[in-house]
Amino acid sequence: MSVQLIVYPQNYEGFTSSNFNLPVEMLANGNDFVNVGDYVSSYPAPSSTLSQQAITALFPPTYFNTWYGYYTTTNSSSPIYSPPLDLVVLIEDGCGILQNLTNLTAGLVYNLEITVDTGTAFVPINIDIFNEDVLDTAIVTTPTSAVTTVQFTAPNDNFTVLSITNLNVSTGDSILIENISIMVAPTEPTTLGDGQVILDLYEEEDLPLTLSVEDFKNVAENVASYSKAFNLPATKRNNKAFDSIFEITRDYTGLIFNPYQKTECVLKQDGLLLFKGYLRLLDVTDKLGEISYNVNLYSEVVALADALKDRAFRDLDFTELEHDYNYTEIRNSWQGILNYTNAGSSGFRSGTTVRYPFVDWNHNYSVTNGGMTKLLTLESSFRPFINIRYLIDRIFEASDFTYESAFISSDADFNKLYMDFNWGADNNPVTANTTRNGVYYIGSATNYAPNGSFGNLALISNLSQVDYNNTTNKFTATTTNVQYNISYHYDMRVAITNSQYSTRWLLTRAATGLEEVIDLNPMQSGGSSGTVIGFGGSISPILQTGDTLEAQFSSDTTNGIVQNYDVFGSPPAITANITVNRSVLSITTDVILQTLRGELGQWDFLKGLITMFNLVTLPDEDNPNNIIIEPYGDVFISTGSGTTLADRGIQHDWTDKIDVSEMKLTPLTDLNKKTMFKFVEDDDDYAFNQYKFDVGGHLYGSNEWDAWNQFDILEGTKEIVAEPFAATLVKPLEDHFPEFITPAIYSMGDDGVSQGFENSPRIMYNNGVETMASTTYSVPAQNGVAGDA
Repeated sequence: MSVQLIVYPQNYEGFTSSNFNLPVEMLANGNDFVNVGDYVSSYPAPSSTLSQQAITALFPPTYFNTWYGYYTTTNSSSPIYSPPLDLVVLIEDGCGILQNLTNLTAGLVYNLEITVDTGTAFVPINIDIFNEDVLDTAIVTTPTSAVTTVQFTAPNDNFTVLSITNLNVSTGDSILIENISIMVAPTEPTTLGDGQVILDLYEEEDLPLTLSVEDFKNVAENVASYSKAFNLPATKRNNKAFDSIFEITRDYTGLIFNPYQKTECVLKQDGLLLFKGYLRLLDVTDKLGEISYNVNLYSEVVALADALKDRAFRDLDFTELEHDYNYTEIRNSWQGILNYTNAGSSGFRSGTTVRYPFVDWNHNYSVTNGGMTKLLTLESSFRPFINIRYLIDRIFEASDFTYESAFISSDADFNKLYMDFNWGADNNPVTANTTRNGVYYIGSATNYAPNGSFGNLALISNLSQVDYNNTTNKFTATTTNVQYNISYHYDMRVAITNSQYSTRWLLTRAATGLEEVIDLNPMQSGGSSGTVIGFGGSISPILQTGDTLEAQFSSDTTNGIVQNYDVFGSPPAITANITVNRSVLSITTDVILQTLRGELGQWDFLKGLITMFNLVTLPDEDNPNNIIIEPYGDVFISTGSGTTLADRGIQHDWTDKIDVSEMKLTPLTDLNKKTMFKFVEDDDDYAFNQYKFDVGGHLYGSNEWDAWNQFDILEGTKEIVAEPFAATLVKPLEDHFPEFITPAIYSMGDDGVSQGFENSPRIMYNNGVETMASTTYSVPAQNGVAGDA
C-alpha cells in the first residue's frame, strides 16, 4: 500500500503557485494590423498549396515579425486590405497573410486566438505552422462564434512562421478578422516543479481520518473532516518543506514556513485521492536528537449554510410570479391555471406555483341579506402562498450548490406544501402610495348645478399627482388596480328657494362604458335661498386604466343650486375640502420581496424544513457541491417496504470508515426523558393563544414524546423547534357556520378589534377545492372584476 502526503507552498493562501508563463503577446500587430497591405505578392499556385508556395518564395523574409500578404491570381484580384485605421483585416477568398515569429520558444504550447466579425459568414480557415519553410502543423477550422482558439507547439525559436489562408473559393466569402493573438498556453502544475513536496512518512505509518457522522447526515451545515495528530520525520525533504522551523539560527533560504498560514495538502493512497484540505503544524518534538513534526490534517469547505447565511428572500427575483390581483385570478389559482404577467425565466414556474387559499387574515367580515358571510375586501381572505419546492429550487439556482432529492422531487404530499407570502398588517398589497389635499374657494357664484342632469363639483388645487384634472374635475386612472381612498366635504348654496338637489360620485368604466353610482343622495329640497348644504363622506373605489371618478350635483331648477362661494372674504373662505390617498394595488415583485417575507433568511427557511421533516443532507462523492437530501428513515432505516434507500441497498456503509483497531462503546446517557416537537409561537396570533388557554397550555401542532419509566435514569426535556415556522390553527370561520372551516391568522387588540399582523411564516397543505353544502360567502367587486356569491 502506497501512501502519499503532498503539501503545496504557502505563497497564495495555501494554494499552488505554478510556473505559468506570463500572458505576453507573441504576435506583432495582431490587434491593429498596421501595414498589413505593404508587402503583398501573387502566386498562380492551386489554392491547396498557396501558403507553401508563398513561404517558399519569401523565406527567409526580409523583415521579421511583419505581416506579408499573398494571393492566387486565379481566384482573386483584390487580395488583402485593411479598412480605415487598420483596426481589422479583410481576407478575400484565395488569399492569406503570414508572419515570421522570432520570439517563440521551441517545444512550448501556444494558444492562437482569432476573433472574426460575426456579421460575416463563418467560413473555413487554413492555419499553417512552418518550421522555417517546411510545413510542421496544418490546422483547418471553421469558427462557430466570434472567438476561435487553437493550440500549436512552436517548432523553432527564430523561424516559426504563421500562415492564415482563406480557401473558401467555392462561395467567394471573405473573412473579416478583428484580432489575432498568440500567447503561451497555461500549463498544469508539475510535480515538485512548482514547490509541491511529497513528504516523507514514518515506515508503515497509518494516517486514519476522523470522520464525524455529521459529515454524512448534515453536510449542508458541517464540513469537518480531520485527522488525528501524527508525526513526520525531520528528513532533508521534510526539513526543506517546513524550512527547518526548529532551527532558530537557520540561514534565510528564500522560503519562510508560517505555521499560522494555510498549507494546502492532499492525501493519496495507491494513487487515489483520499483527502484534500490543509495541513496544520502543531509542534516540533526533539527527543534525544530525533526531531519530528507533529501535524494533523483538516478540511475547510464552505457549507451551504455559510453560503446562504446572509441571503434573504428579498435577494431572489420573483418577477416571473407577477400577476393581476383579482377574484378571477384567485379562482384560477385554485385550478392551477394562474395567469402571470411576465414570461417565466427560471424554468421552475407553473400554474400551480402560486395559490390563494381562503384564510381568516383579519377576522373582519359582514353579513349578506341572506345571512351568509360577506367579505369586505379580497385581502381579508386571499393572500398569496408560494409552492415550497419552487422556493427550494430558486434558492439553489441562485447558489453555487445543487441538490438531488427523491423526497423533494417526487413525494406527492411534499409537493402540495405552500408557504404564505403575507404582506403584514396592511390590508392591501400596496406598491405605490400618494396622498394630496385639495380645496375650493371663489368669490362669486360660478359653478351651478345643471337642471335635470349632473354636473361636476370643482376643486381649485392642483391634484395631478393623484390623477385629478382641474378642467374636467375628474380623477382618471393612469394604471391598473388603483385605489382612491377619498375623504371629502363639498358645500353648496341654495340660489332659488325650494330648489331640489341631488349629489353623488360617478365611476365610469373605460373598458365597458358602464357607470357605477357611489354615495347617491336622492333629490331633496334645499330650503330657502342662501341655505348652505353639505355633501361629505368617504369612498374607496378601485379603478383600472382609463376609468374616471367624479363628484357631481344636480338641480330641478335652472341656476337653483350653486357650489358655495364667499363674496366677502379676501381671500375667499374654503368651501370644499378633500383628501385623496392614491394606492396602486397589485401582487408584484416589490410586494412579495419588500414586505414581510422578504426579510426571511434563505438558510433559515431550508433549516426549518430539514428540522420539520427530519431530513438529512448527504455528500455527493462525485461532486462536493451537490447535496443529497432525503428523510432520515429513507437513509438509515430499512422498513422492508422496498421504497427506502436502505431497502434498495444504498444506505451508508460505515465499515470502511471505522478504525477497528481501537473501539470503545459508551451508553447514550445524554438522552433526555422527554422530547418536545413544536413550532415557534406567534405572540400576536389570537386563535393560537386562545386555543392554548382553553386546553391548559398545550401548543397547537406540537407533540411530546415521554420515555416514562422505561428508562428511569433519564431526565430533562429537549425541544425540537421547526423554526422559523409557526403552527396555523384551523377552525370554523364563524361559530354559526361550523361547516365553514378555515385557517385563522389574525390578532386581537385590547379593544376587541381584530386585524392582520406580521406573522411568522406558515406552511399549509393544498387539500384542493372544498365545496360546502349549506354555506357560502360573498366576494366584493374589486380591481375591475365583479364579485361572486
